[in-house]
Amino acid sequence: MDDWLGLSQKYSQGVREMICRVGLDGSYRKAGEDLHRLSQIRLSYQSLRAVFQREGHRIRVATQSSQLKPTFTAADCRARSEEPTCLITGADGFQVSLITDSEQRKRRDKAKQRRVKLRHAGHDLRALPPRPQGADQRWKEAKVVTFYDASGRHQHTGATTGNHQAAGRLMRRYAAQLHLDQAERKYSISDGAEWIRRQYQQQLPMLDARILDYYHFRDHAIGCAKALYGEGTDMAGEWRKGFCTTMIQSGPLEALTQLGDLGKTHRGRKRQAIQGLQNYIACRTEMLEYPRYIAEDYAIGSGPTESQCKGLTARLKGRGRRWHNHAIDAHLAISCLYSNTGQWAAYWPNISTP
Repeated sequence: MDDWLGLSQKYSQGVREMICRVGLDGSYRKAGEDLHRLSQIRLSYQSLRAVFQREGHRIRVATQSSQLKPTFTAADCRARSEEPTCLITGADGFQVSLITDSEQRKRRDKAKQRRVKLRHAGHDLRALPPRPQGADQRWKEAKVVTFYDASGRHQHTGATTGNHQAAGRLMRRYAAQLHLDQAERKYSISDGAEWIRRQYQQQLPMLDARILDYYHFRDHAIGCAKALYGEGTDMAGEWRKGFCTTMIQSGPLEALTQLGDLGKTHRGRKRQAIQGLQNYIACRTEMLEYPRYIAEDYAIGSGPTESQCKGLTARLKGRGRRWHNHAIDAHLAISCLYSNTGQWAAYWPNISTP
């Protein structure tokens, strides 16, 4: 009977799901308090952390082995019955603070000092587990790849702490699972990072367009305006608005022509700022064909991708928080499962007991 109810192990499927829910948004101490308040289950924050991270790694393995797949395909991504199917993809990177090896040594020394006092007070303590190996650097870049439809009803996201090639493998795996090649309209919107552009070219050559997020382009125009006319001045604002309007209405070639004429009238740092913006645009002309994209009803903003990045990293990037690599992977796996359309509800009732 216990096996049938899922109670033969220390933590049932329902308890493990609840631990993953409460552990997503706050510290493990607060998650333990929430778990006790909601379900009268009392766990130390260390035990809760261990269960949370173990479940995260199980989800990660299930995703990598394709046992856990998206709950929709390109055929479902149609805003209205008379419109073509449309699937959009985006990618981004973000930094997470790591626990260095020297910091890990200091933490272990403090733990030993606390335990000496507890033993003197008569407490019987278990031996400490082996000290975790800390990182050799302070920061780790993680990468996010997401697919979504124009209506916002379907979204599927994956994340990795691997390099750009690992992100490329995510792109290819999810594209195959979502049947991206069968979408009648398929394109990417991202910032101008070279690794993103290269991976989309190599992994998803079937895309109809690769679009530069308009707001990233605008940030570069703002930087140039600041160098030319000063920060926050009316002239800087007017020039930026006029230049962005040219890009939207006439495209990158006309914008480059304007910058070329403007560069002839400036010297020194101002000319360097103009040339920097020229080089940025010249390397991305195919991503900046905004007149054509707007005419064909393509989106030109990467808001859904930026939103996913903020949602996935809210817990990881809180003030004073530092992590081990394996903990980052586990948290990202659970966060993606929770945010992906229909995947949380599909995963937990069918997961086997460890």
